[in-house]
Amino acid sequence: MKYLKLILIVVILYGCKKNTNVVDIPVISVTVATPETRNISNLINANGTISAWQETIISSQVSGLDISKIYVNVGDTVHKGDKLALLNPDQVKSDLMAQVANVAEAKANLEQSTTEARQAAFLEKAGAISSQDLLQYDTKQKTNKAKLEAAEANLKLQKLRLNYTVIIAPDNGVISSRTATVGSIVQNGSELFRLIRSNRLEWQAQTSPENILKIKPGQIADIISDDGSIIKAKVRQVSPILNQNTRNGVVYVDIPINTKLKQGEYLSGTINLGEINSQTIPASALVNRDGFNYVMKVGKDNRIIQTKVDLLDYHVYSESYVPVALGVKPDDKIVSTGSGFLSDGDLVKVVPGGKQ
Repeated sequence: MKYLKLILIVVILYGCKKNTNVVDIPVISVTVATPETRNISNLINANGTISAWQETIISSQVSGLDISKIYVNVGDTVHKGDKLALLNPDQVKSDLMAQVANVAEAKANLEQSTTEARQAAFLEKAGAISSQDLLQYDTKQKTNKAKLEAAEANLKLQKLRLNYTVIIAPDNGVISSRTATVGSIVQNGSELFRLIRSNRLEWQAQTSPENILKIKPGQIADIISDDGSIIKAKVRQVSPILNQNTRNGVVYVDIPINTKLKQGEYLSGTINLGEINSQTIPASALVNRDGFNYVMKVGKDNRIIQTKVDLLDYHVYSESYVPVALGVKPDDKIVSTGSGFLSDGDLVKVVPGGKQ
């Protein structure tokens, strides 16, 4: 029993001596970086549809005529005054000729009544006819003059109808839609074509009500096309009302002519509000946990201090760095690589490197 107690004491003393030599081992080796102040673009995200700047509906201005020829198709570029389609003019030409005859008849009647009125005036002065008879001749002359004016007006109308049988482009642009078909009977106001005026498109971008207040005409927008390329555009107008369905505001952005964008595409992009000065950290230093953003600061004893940070709102960050609103100081040492493997209180070994 005596020897057993002695052995137990020796074991305890040996264990205590061994514990005094225990050394903490770093979890991993890391590189660190300090926050840098940069001028960064203040960008707002937006999504919207590519639409025509102005789309003109080209319709028929006469009724009851059939389409005899079509000169253009969807996608064709046209200029103001170009022929788009031709309506069968035979009926209108026939009506025009009939009206020419009516005008000739009205002129003859007016000439006769004018001569009779002149003769009646002479006879009335000579006492050969009464004043009442003279009045009848004058009335007949005025009536025939009115009939001639009506016939001439109708003749102008028939000439106008004949002109309307040729459907022409009202402006330069691109044909975006065609409903006209050869042989179909058109009615007054029937849609035949649609024209994108001047081939100008716009991006109708939607964003939140808070963002809308910051957007002004003239600001630059970047539209991301389906193939990933960037189309530079410019804000033309900001809608004064919100969309009743989405509660978002609409920004009308002019797109340069001759881009590969197509009407109807739904694309995302950004609107540049200008540059701001902000502290930034490497993008690799940011850790997202439980819906919050953190960085791993290295303390004086090389132990990790997990720190929550707030990023600037409404920005698109580069692949290399992110702007921070709160949570870091200029002299902080922040883990730039391997931060996702660390927890608060971990011991690390700092190695050279870690620039933004």
